[in-house]
Amino acid sequence: MYAPVIAGKWQQHELWDGTYTFNDLLDMHEIMLVEGENRRRAEECAANKEVNT
Repeated sequence: MYAPVIAGKWQQHELWDGTYTFNDLLDMHEIMLVEGENRRRAEECAANKEVNT
């Protein structure tokens, strides 16, 4: 539940004051998973380019 707070995307009080719904939380977790996968792929691509140069 605190993952968006730890990632700096939400503030802690927003978890409790009604700013976001449970569906928003589920969406944010999915967004963060996609961001992580995109970052991993970009790093992999950069590492492969370094090896091939």
